[in-house]
Amino acid sequence: MADQLLIRAYNVGCGDCIYVRIPGPQPFHILIDCGKKGGAELLEKAVRHLESELPAGSAAGKKRLDLIVATHRHEDHIKGFDPRWFKNIEVKNIWLSAAMDPNHPQAEGVNRLNAFATHAMRELLDSGRPLSPEIELLASLYSVSNDAADALLMETLPKANGIKPKYVHSGMAHDLALPPDTAIHILAPEEDIDHFYLGEELDTSLKGLQGFTSAPAGDGGDRKGGGSPQPANISETDFRVLQSRMLSGGLAFAAKESSIQNNLSVVLLIEWKKRRLLFVGDAEWEGEFKDGKQNGSWNVMWNKHRTTHLAAPLDFLKIGHHGSINATPPPAETRPSSKPATPESVYAILDTILPVPKGGAAPTAQAIVSTEREFYDPIPECRLLVDLARRVKSQRTYGTQLKTEHIDPKSIWATAKARKNQFFERYERDFLDQPQPLRTDLEFVTDKREFIEVEIPPG
Repeated sequence: MADQLLIRAYNVGCGDCIYVRIPGPQPFHILIDCGKKGGAELLEKAVRHLESELPAGSAAGKKRLDLIVATHRHEDHIKGFDPRWFKNIEVKNIWLSAAMDPNHPQAEGVNRLNAFATHAMRELLDSGRPLSPEIELLASLYSVSNDAADALLMETLPKANGIKPKYVHSGMAHDLALPPDTAIHILAPEEDIDHFYLGEELDTSLKGLQGFTSAPAGDGGDRKGGGSPQPANISETDFRVLQSRMLSGGLAFAAKESSIQNNLSVVLLIEWKKRRLLFVGDAEWEGEFKDGKQNGSWNVMWNKHRTTHLAAPLDFLKIGHHGSINATPPPAETRPSSKPATPESVYAILDTILPVPKGGAAPTAQAIVSTEREFYDPIPECRLLVDLARRVKSQRTYGTQLKTEHIDPKSIWATAKARKNQFFERYERDFLDQPQPLRTDLEFVTDKREFIEVEIPPG
Protein backbone atom coordinates (compact mmCIF):
# COMPACT_ATOMS: atom_id res chain seq x y z
CA MET A 1 0.00 0.00 0.00
CA ALA A 2 1.23 3.46 -0.91
CA ASP A 3 0.82 4.84 2.62
CA GLN A 4 2.88 2.08 4.27
CA LEU A 5 6.63 1.81 4.61
CA LEU A 6 7.94 -1.19 2.69
CA ILE A 7 10.88 -3.43 3.59
CA ARG A 8 11.89 -6.10 1.10
CA ALA A 9 14.60 -8.68 1.78
CA TYR A 10 15.65 -10.47 -1.39
CA ASN A 11 16.53 -14.14 -1.21
CA VAL A 12 20.17 -14.04 -2.28
CA GLY A 13 21.37 -16.99 -0.25
CA CYS A 14 23.79 -16.18 2.56
CA GLY A 15 23.84 -12.41 2.27
CA ASP A 16 21.89 -9.19 2.62
CA CYS A 17 20.09 -7.30 -0.14
CA ILE A 18 17.44 -5.14 1.49
CA TYR A 19 15.24 -2.50 -0.14
CA VAL A 20 13.36 0.11 1.88
CA ARG A 21 10.73 2.45 0.43
CA ILE A 22 9.63 5.31 2.67
CA PRO A 23 6.29 6.75 1.49
CA GLY A 24 5.70 10.45 0.99
CA PRO A 25 4.98 13.07 -1.68
CA GLN A 26 8.25 11.86 -3.23
CA PRO A 27 8.93 8.37 -1.82
CA PHE A 28 12.50 7.72 -0.69
CA HIS A 29 14.22 4.59 -1.96
CA ILE A 30 17.09 2.88 -0.09
CA LEU A 31 19.20 -0.19 -0.86
CA ILE A 32 20.98 -1.55 2.20
CA ASP A 33 23.73 -3.92 1.10
CA CYS A 34 23.89 -6.13 -1.96
CA GLY A 35 25.97 -9.22 -1.43
CA LYS A 36 26.13 -12.98 -0.89
CA LYS A 37 28.42 -15.95 -0.50
CA GLY A 38 29.02 -17.99 -3.62
CA GLY A 39 27.72 -17.27 -7.14
CA ALA A 40 26.16 -13.98 -8.11
CA GLU A 41 23.10 -15.12 -10.10
CA LEU A 42 20.61 -14.36 -7.33
CA LEU A 43 22.19 -10.95 -6.77
CA GLU A 44 21.86 -9.96 -10.41
CA LYS A 45 18.24 -11.11 -10.40
CA ALA A 46 17.52 -9.02 -7.30
CA VAL A 47 19.09 -5.87 -8.75
CA ARG A 48 17.19 -6.31 -12.02
CA HIS A 49 13.93 -6.66 -10.09
CA LEU A 50 14.72 -3.62 -7.96
CA GLU A 51 15.54 -1.56 -11.06
CA SER A 52 12.18 -2.46 -12.60
CA GLU A 53 10.35 -1.00 -9.60
CA LEU A 54 12.34 2.18 -9.01
CA PRO A 55 10.95 5.53 -10.21
CA ALA A 56 12.33 7.34 -13.24
CA GLY A 57 15.52 9.30 -12.76
CA SER A 58 16.44 12.71 -14.13
CA ALA A 59 17.97 11.29 -17.32
CA ALA A 60 16.25 9.24 -20.01
CA GLY A 61 16.39 5.52 -19.35
CA LYS A 62 17.62 5.96 -15.78
CA LYS A 63 15.94 4.85 -12.55
CA ARG A 64 16.35 6.75 -9.27
CA LEU A 65 17.81 5.22 -6.11
CA ASP A 66 18.06 7.80 -3.34
CA LEU A 67 20.53 6.05 -1.05
CA ILE A 68 22.89 3.09 -1.14
CA VAL A 69 24.20 1.91 2.22
CA ALA A 70 27.06 -0.60 2.26
CA THR A 71 27.19 -1.59 5.91
CA HIS A 72 30.67 -3.16 5.82
CA ARG A 73 33.20 -4.64 3.41
CA HIS A 74 32.41 -8.39 3.57
CA GLU A 75 31.42 -9.99 0.28
CA ASP A 76 28.04 -11.16 1.59
CA HIS A 77 27.15 -7.47 1.86
CA ILE A 78 28.94 -5.79 -1.08
CA LYS A 79 29.65 -8.43 -3.73
CA GLY A 80 26.60 -7.42 -5.79
CA PHE A 81 27.65 -3.83 -6.34
CA ASP A 82 28.65 -4.68 -9.91
CA PRO A 83 28.98 -1.76 -12.38
CA ARG A 84 27.16 -3.71 -15.08
CA TRP A 85 24.04 -4.04 -12.96
CA PHE A 86 23.88 -0.43 -11.81
CA LYS A 87 24.55 1.31 -15.13
CA ASN A 88 20.87 2.27 -15.53
CA ILE A 89 20.40 3.35 -11.92
CA GLU A 90 20.91 6.98 -10.92
CA VAL A 91 22.28 6.95 -7.37
CA LYS A 92 21.78 10.10 -5.31
CA ASN A 93 23.74 9.22 -2.16
CA ILE A 94 26.22 6.54 -1.09
CA TRP A 95 26.94 5.81 2.56
CA LEU A 96 29.85 3.62 3.57
CA SER A 97 31.18 2.65 6.97
CA ALA A 98 33.77 5.09 8.29
CA ALA A 99 36.05 2.07 8.55
CA MET A 100 36.12 1.82 4.74
CA ASP A 101 37.69 5.27 4.48
CA PRO A 102 41.37 4.58 3.69
CA ASN A 103 42.29 8.04 4.98
CA HIS A 104 40.40 7.92 8.27
CA PRO A 105 42.96 8.95 10.91
CA GLN A 106 41.18 7.04 13.69
CA ALA A 107 41.10 3.76 11.79
CA GLU A 108 44.78 3.26 11.03
CA GLY A 109 45.00 0.10 13.14
CA VAL A 110 41.85 -1.43 11.69
CA ASN A 111 42.93 -0.65 8.12
CA ARG A 112 46.37 -2.12 8.83
CA LEU A 113 44.73 -5.25 10.21
CA ASN A 114 42.49 -5.52 7.15
CA ALA A 115 45.46 -5.14 4.80
CA PHE A 116 47.41 -7.84 6.65
CA ALA A 117 44.48 -10.26 6.75
CA THR A 118 43.65 -9.66 3.09
CA HIS A 119 47.23 -10.31 2.00
CA ALA A 120 47.50 -13.37 4.21
CA MET A 121 44.27 -14.98 3.05
CA ARG A 122 44.82 -14.28 -0.65
CA GLU A 123 48.27 -15.85 -0.56
CA LEU A 124 46.78 -18.79 1.28
CA LEU A 125 44.16 -19.26 -1.44
CA ASP A 126 46.82 -18.95 -4.14
CA SER A 127 49.18 -21.38 -2.43
CA GLY A 128 47.50 -24.57 -3.56
CA ARG A 129 47.31 -25.87 0.02
CA PRO A 130 44.37 -28.17 0.78
CA LEU A 131 42.10 -26.16 3.05
CA SER A 132 39.36 -27.19 5.43
CA PRO A 133 35.90 -25.82 4.53
CA GLU A 134 36.07 -23.48 7.53
CA ILE A 135 39.42 -21.97 6.51
CA GLU A 136 38.36 -21.74 2.87
CA LEU A 137 35.23 -19.85 3.94
CA LEU A 138 37.28 -17.49 6.09
CA ALA A 139 39.72 -16.86 3.25
CA SER A 140 36.85 -16.18 0.83
CA LEU A 141 35.94 -13.09 2.85
CA TYR A 142 38.99 -11.45 1.32
CA SER A 143 38.27 -12.36 -2.30
CA VAL A 144 39.13 -10.03 -5.15
CA SER A 145 35.40 -9.41 -5.71
CA ASN A 146 35.60 -7.11 -2.70
CA ASP A 147 38.08 -4.94 -4.59
CA ALA A 148 35.67 -4.55 -7.49
CA ALA A 149 32.80 -3.65 -5.14
CA ASP A 150 35.01 -1.17 -3.27
CA ALA A 151 35.96 0.48 -6.54
CA LEU A 152 32.34 0.74 -7.64
CA LEU A 153 31.17 2.20 -4.33
CA MET A 154 34.10 4.58 -3.81
CA GLU A 155 34.91 5.58 -7.39
CA THR A 156 32.78 4.35 -10.30
CA LEU A 157 29.27 5.03 -9.02
CA PRO A 158 30.15 8.37 -7.40
CA LYS A 159 31.86 9.59 -10.58
CA ALA A 160 29.00 8.44 -12.82
CA ASN A 161 26.47 10.27 -10.62
CA GLY A 162 28.49 13.38 -9.79
CA ILE A 163 28.53 12.67 -6.05
CA LYS A 164 31.02 11.75 -3.36
CA PRO A 165 30.59 8.78 -1.04
CA LYS A 166 30.13 9.60 2.62
CA TYR A 167 31.95 7.56 5.23
CA VAL A 168 29.45 7.68 8.06
CA HIS A 169 29.71 7.22 11.80
CA SER A 170 27.53 7.48 14.89
CA GLY A 171 25.91 10.85 15.44
CA MET A 172 26.96 12.20 12.06
CA ALA A 173 24.61 14.79 10.57
CA HIS A 174 23.34 14.38 7.02
CA ASP A 175 21.33 16.37 4.49
CA LEU A 176 19.14 13.70 2.91
CA ALA A 177 15.89 15.04 1.44
CA LEU A 178 13.59 12.75 3.40
CA PRO A 179 9.79 12.59 3.30
CA PRO A 180 7.85 14.41 6.07
CA ASP A 181 7.90 12.83 9.55
CA THR A 182 11.03 10.84 8.72
CA ALA A 183 14.46 10.75 10.36
CA ILE A 184 17.45 8.48 9.80
CA HIS A 185 19.91 8.17 12.70
CA ILE A 186 23.35 6.60 12.34
CA LEU A 187 24.01 4.58 15.51
CA ALA A 188 27.26 2.88 14.50
CA PRO A 189 30.15 2.69 14.03
CA GLU A 190 31.77 5.22 16.33
CA GLU A 191 34.15 7.69 14.72
CA ASP A 192 37.11 6.61 16.88
CA ILE A 193 37.24 3.13 15.42
CA ASP A 194 40.56 1.95 16.81
CA HIS A 195 39.64 2.98 20.36
CA PHE A 196 36.25 1.27 20.52
CA TYR A 197 36.63 -1.79 18.28
CA LEU A 198 40.30 -2.68 17.91
CA GLY A 199 41.48 -2.36 21.50
CA GLU A 200 44.98 -1.60 22.70
CA GLU A 201 46.05 -5.24 23.15
CA LEU A 202 45.16 -6.30 19.62
CA ASP A 203 46.74 -3.16 18.20
CA THR A 204 49.96 -3.94 20.07
CA SER A 205 49.97 -7.52 18.76
CA LEU A 206 49.42 -6.28 15.23
CA LYS A 207 52.34 -3.87 15.49
CA GLY A 208 54.50 -6.86 16.37
CA LEU A 209 53.88 -8.19 12.87
CA GLN A 210 55.13 -5.07 11.14
CA GLY A 211 58.03 -6.00 8.93
CA PHE A 212 56.41 -9.28 7.98
CA THR A 213 55.12 -8.09 4.63
CA SER A 214 54.71 -11.63 3.33
CA ALA A 215 51.66 -13.57 4.42
CA PRO A 216 51.26 -17.36 4.64
CA ALA A 217 52.87 -19.10 1.71
CA GLY A 218 52.20 -22.43 0.14
CA ASP A 219 55.16 -24.66 -0.57
CA GLY A 220 58.14 -22.34 -0.38
CA GLY A 221 57.35 -20.47 -3.54
CA ASP A 222 58.81 -23.03 -5.93
CA ARG A 223 55.47 -23.57 -7.62
CA LYS A 224 53.73 -20.95 -9.72
CA GLY A 225 51.28 -19.09 -7.50
CA GLY A 226 52.77 -20.90 -4.51
CA GLY A 227 53.34 -17.87 -2.26
CA SER A 228 56.42 -15.88 -1.31
CA PRO A 229 59.91 -16.93 -2.47
CA GLN A 230 62.40 -18.18 0.10
CA PRO A 231 64.80 -15.44 1.30
CA ALA A 232 68.48 -16.10 0.64
CA ASN A 233 69.49 -15.54 4.27
CA ILE A 234 67.34 -18.28 5.82
CA SER A 235 67.46 -22.05 5.58
CA GLU A 236 64.66 -24.00 3.98
CA THR A 237 63.75 -25.59 7.32
CA ASP A 238 63.66 -22.26 9.13
CA PHE A 239 61.68 -20.75 6.28
CA ARG A 240 59.04 -23.46 6.54
CA VAL A 241 58.82 -22.88 10.31
CA LEU A 242 58.37 -19.17 9.63
CA GLN A 243 55.69 -19.96 7.04
CA SER A 244 53.85 -22.13 9.54
CA ARG A 245 53.96 -19.36 12.14
CA MET A 246 52.72 -16.82 9.61
CA LEU A 247 49.96 -19.17 8.52
CA SER A 248 48.81 -19.56 12.10
CA GLY A 249 49.14 -15.84 12.75
CA GLY A 250 47.45 -14.93 9.49
CA LEU A 251 44.48 -17.17 10.22
CA ALA A 252 44.16 -15.86 13.77
CA PHE A 253 44.31 -12.25 12.67
CA ALA A 254 41.92 -12.89 9.77
CA ALA A 255 39.36 -14.47 12.10
CA LYS A 256 39.66 -11.54 14.49
CA GLU A 257 39.56 -9.02 11.65
CA SER A 258 36.43 -10.63 10.21
CA SER A 259 34.64 -10.14 13.55
CA ILE A 260 35.88 -6.55 13.81
CA GLN A 261 34.58 -5.77 10.32
CA ASN A 262 31.16 -7.05 11.40
CA ASN A 263 31.32 -4.69 14.35
CA LEU A 264 32.11 -1.79 12.03
CA SER A 265 28.77 -2.20 10.27
CA VAL A 266 26.73 0.90 9.60
CA VAL A 267 23.67 0.66 11.86
CA LEU A 268 20.63 2.75 10.94
CA LEU A 269 17.58 3.65 12.97
CA ILE A 270 14.80 4.86 10.68
CA GLU A 271 11.99 6.78 12.39
CA TRP A 272 8.85 7.31 10.32
CA LYS A 273 5.46 8.47 11.57
CA LYS A 274 6.13 7.20 15.13
CA ARG A 275 7.54 3.90 13.87
CA ARG A 276 11.08 2.73 14.65
CA LEU A 277 13.04 0.41 12.39
CA LEU A 278 16.56 -0.85 13.10
CA PHE A 279 18.96 -2.19 10.46
CA VAL A 280 22.08 -3.60 12.10
CA GLY A 281 24.18 -5.14 9.32
CA ASP A 282 26.34 -7.78 11.02
CA ALA A 283 26.86 -5.94 14.33
CA GLU A 284 27.93 -8.36 17.08
CA TRP A 285 27.83 -8.32 20.88
CA GLU A 286 30.69 -9.52 23.04
CA GLY A 287 30.72 -9.58 26.85
CA GLU A 288 30.21 -6.20 28.47
CA PHE A 289 31.41 -2.80 27.28
CA LYS A 290 34.94 -1.79 28.28
CA ASP A 291 36.33 1.57 27.28
CA GLY A 292 39.52 1.35 25.24
CA LYS A 293 39.16 -2.41 24.71
CA GLN A 294 37.94 -4.46 21.79
CA ASN A 295 34.13 -4.22 21.93
CA GLY A 296 31.16 -5.58 20.07
CA SER A 297 29.10 -3.01 18.21
CA TRP A 298 25.97 -3.73 20.29
CA ASN A 299 27.97 -3.06 23.47
CA VAL A 300 29.19 0.28 22.14
CA MET A 301 25.74 1.29 20.87
CA TRP A 302 24.12 0.41 24.19
CA ASN A 303 26.74 2.41 26.06
CA LYS A 304 26.14 5.42 23.80
CA HIS A 305 22.43 5.30 22.97
CA ARG A 306 20.56 3.30 25.63
CA THR A 307 18.93 6.42 27.11
CA THR A 308 18.14 7.96 23.71
CA HIS A 309 17.68 6.12 20.41
CA LEU A 310 17.58 2.62 21.95
CA ALA A 311 15.45 3.46 24.97
CA ALA A 312 12.11 2.37 23.45
CA PRO A 313 10.80 -0.75 21.68
CA LEU A 314 11.24 -1.19 17.95
CA ASP A 315 8.58 -1.78 15.34
CA PHE A 316 10.99 -3.64 13.07
CA LEU A 317 14.37 -5.39 13.40
CA LYS A 318 16.61 -6.65 10.63
CA ILE A 319 18.05 -9.65 12.46
CA GLY A 320 21.83 -9.37 12.40
CA HIS A 321 24.44 -11.54 10.68
CA HIS A 322 21.99 -13.95 9.04
CA GLY A 323 20.71 -15.21 12.40
CA SER A 324 24.05 -15.73 14.11
CA ILE A 325 23.91 -16.12 17.90
CA ASN A 326 26.60 -13.46 18.34
CA ALA A 327 24.67 -10.79 16.43
CA THR A 328 21.55 -10.47 18.59
CA PRO A 329 21.96 -9.49 22.27
CA PRO A 330 21.00 -12.27 24.68
CA PRO A 331 17.66 -12.25 26.54
CA ALA A 332 17.68 -11.32 30.20
CA GLU A 333 16.78 -14.84 31.40
CA THR A 334 20.11 -16.15 30.05
CA ARG A 335 22.12 -13.79 32.26
CA PRO A 336 24.52 -15.75 34.49
CA SER A 337 23.76 -15.39 38.19
CA SER A 338 27.25 -14.02 38.69
CA LYS A 339 26.48 -11.00 36.51
CA PRO A 340 24.42 -8.19 38.11
CA ALA A 341 21.19 -7.11 36.42
CA THR A 342 22.10 -3.51 35.58
CA PRO A 343 20.65 -1.18 32.93
CA GLU A 344 24.12 -0.95 31.37
CA SER A 345 24.42 -4.69 30.84
CA VAL A 346 24.24 -6.31 27.42
CA TYR A 347 21.50 -8.53 28.92
CA ALA A 348 19.20 -5.50 29.12
CA ILE A 349 19.27 -4.69 25.40
CA LEU A 350 16.95 -7.23 23.79
CA ASP A 351 14.17 -6.96 26.35
CA THR A 352 14.25 -3.19 25.95
CA ILE A 353 14.15 -2.92 22.17
CA LEU A 354 12.13 -6.08 21.43
CA PRO A 355 10.31 -7.10 24.63
CA VAL A 356 8.15 -10.19 24.96
CA PRO A 357 4.54 -8.94 25.28
CA LYS A 358 3.10 -9.33 28.75
CA GLY A 359 -0.20 -10.76 29.86
CA GLY A 360 -0.71 -12.91 26.81
CA ALA A 361 -0.83 -9.92 24.46
CA ALA A 362 0.10 -10.50 20.84
CA PRO A 363 3.37 -8.99 19.62
CA THR A 364 3.22 -6.06 17.23
CA ALA A 365 6.84 -5.72 16.13
CA GLN A 366 8.14 -7.40 12.98
CA ALA A 367 11.48 -8.93 11.99
CA ILE A 368 13.10 -10.72 9.07
CA VAL A 369 16.35 -12.61 8.62
CA SER A 370 18.31 -13.01 5.36
CA THR A 371 19.91 -16.39 5.72
CA GLU A 372 20.96 -19.72 4.28
CA ARG A 373 21.91 -22.85 6.17
CA GLU A 374 24.64 -24.08 3.85
CA PHE A 375 27.62 -21.86 4.70
CA TYR A 376 28.10 -21.43 8.42
CA ASP A 377 27.99 -23.66 11.46
CA PRO A 378 25.55 -22.86 13.02
CA ILE A 379 23.91 -19.98 11.11
CA PRO A 380 21.06 -19.42 11.48
CA GLU A 381 20.92 -20.28 15.17
CA CYS A 382 17.39 -21.64 15.40
CA ARG A 383 17.23 -21.46 19.19
CA LEU A 384 17.73 -17.70 18.84
CA LEU A 385 15.11 -17.44 16.09
CA VAL A 386 12.55 -19.29 18.20
CA ASP A 387 13.16 -16.83 21.04
CA LEU A 388 12.80 -13.87 18.66
CA ALA A 389 9.51 -15.28 17.38
CA ARG A 390 8.02 -14.71 20.85
CA ARG A 391 8.67 -11.03 20.28
CA VAL A 392 7.37 -10.45 16.73
CA LYS A 393 4.20 -11.04 14.79
CA SER A 394 5.89 -11.77 11.44
CA GLN A 395 6.49 -15.48 12.05
CA ARG A 396 5.80 -18.90 10.60
CA THR A 397 6.02 -22.51 11.72
CA TYR A 398 8.06 -23.84 8.83
CA GLY A 399 7.89 -27.47 9.89
CA THR A 400 4.11 -27.45 9.43
CA GLN A 401 4.42 -25.80 6.03
CA LEU A 402 7.05 -28.29 4.87
CA LYS A 403 4.78 -31.18 5.85
CA THR A 404 1.89 -29.58 3.95
CA GLU A 405 4.11 -29.32 0.87
CA HIS A 406 5.34 -32.92 1.37
CA ILE A 407 8.94 -31.68 1.59
CA ASP A 408 11.41 -33.70 3.62
CA PRO A 409 13.16 -30.97 5.68
CA LYS A 410 16.36 -33.00 5.79
CA SER A 411 16.56 -32.84 2.00
CA ILE A 412 16.78 -29.04 2.00
CA TRP A 413 20.38 -28.98 3.17
CA ALA A 414 21.94 -30.45 0.05
CA THR A 415 25.62 -29.56 0.24
CA ALA A 416 28.24 -32.10 1.25
CA LYS A 417 29.27 -29.84 4.13
CA ALA A 418 25.72 -29.70 5.48
CA ARG A 419 25.32 -33.47 5.27
CA LYS A 420 28.75 -34.23 6.71
CA ASN A 421 28.26 -31.93 9.66
CA GLN A 422 24.61 -32.97 10.17
CA PHE A 423 23.35 -29.42 10.13
CA PHE A 424 19.72 -30.53 10.08
CA GLU A 425 20.04 -32.96 12.98
CA ARG A 426 22.20 -30.66 15.10
CA TYR A 427 20.63 -27.27 14.50
CA GLU A 428 17.25 -27.50 12.77
CA ARG A 429 15.23 -30.58 13.61
CA ASP A 430 14.23 -29.62 17.16
CA PHE A 431 13.05 -26.14 16.13
CA LEU A 432 11.17 -26.51 12.84
CA ASP A 433 7.86 -27.15 14.58
CA GLN A 434 8.14 -23.93 16.57
CA PRO A 435 7.44 -20.43 15.18
CA GLN A 436 10.38 -18.50 13.74
CA PRO A 437 10.61 -15.01 12.22
CA LEU A 438 10.33 -14.80 8.45
CA ARG A 439 13.53 -16.13 6.86
CA THR A 440 14.45 -15.80 3.21
CA ASP A 441 15.69 -19.36 2.69
CA LEU A 442 12.60 -21.19 3.92
CA GLU A 443 10.17 -18.73 2.36
CA PHE A 444 11.69 -19.74 -0.97
CA VAL A 445 11.57 -23.45 -0.14
CA THR A 446 7.95 -23.43 1.00
CA ASP A 447 6.37 -20.80 -1.27
CA LYS A 448 9.00 -20.08 -3.95
CA ARG A 449 9.16 -16.48 -2.75
CA GLU A 450 12.15 -14.65 -4.17
CA PHE A 451 11.85 -11.99 -1.50
CA ILE A 452 10.10 -11.25 1.77
CA GLU A 453 8.06 -8.07 2.07
CA VAL A 454 7.03 -6.43 5.33
CA GLU A 455 4.75 -3.40 5.39
CA ILE A 456 4.74 -0.98 8.30
CA PRO A 457 1.65 1.25 8.76
CA PRO A 458 1.91 4.75 10.22
CA GLY A 459 1.91 4.95 14.01
